[in-house]
Amino acid sequence: MASKTDIAYRYAGAWLEAAAETDALDAVRGEITAFEQLCRDSQPFVEFITDKVIPADVKQRMLGEIFEGKVQDITLNFLFLLASRRRARNLPEILDACHTILDEWDGIVNAEVASAVALTDAQEDDLKTRLEAQTGKSVRMRTNVDPDLIGGFVVRVGDQVFDSSLATQLQRVRQAFVRK
Repeated sequence: MASKTDIAYRYAGAWLEAAAETDALDAVRGEITAFEQLCRDSQPFVEFITDKVIPADVKQRMLGEIFEGKVQDITLNFLFLLASRRRARNLPEILDACHTILDEWDGIVNAEVASAVALTDAQEDDLKTRLEAQTGKSVRMRTNVDPDLIGGFVVRVGDQVFDSSLATQLQRVRQAFVRK
């Protein structure tokens, strides 16, 4: 059985590939953002698309009434497909998967940086440059302060973790003493 993530990626990939083939990818990128906003701002919409009791044909009709003429045909057809296959409830996960796929297509990797103190602009620029050199991709970096690190920073890029925090170094020293 496919996981929720697998399903989301399969549907997102199909939607984006169809949009690319019909030269609608730029418009669909905007619609992805608009649908995310709609999911954030409209609890009734989220309840409607996630409701398992509402029949597929009713969801299709309502989606048509709401979005026809307001979104690309490829997007409307995609929404109809989701409703007919009872996957409309997966729309939020599909939208997340779209961003991941688009980032991959665009050669962008996301980096999460936690540091003991706020990084200066120069430090952020230097770290971003080093990460781009290491990954060979453009880096979209998000930073936050974690005082528990004591000093240094931790960078997460995909599955890779670069940990130069003082807390981790102290833990390693402590473990070395315990082993002796």
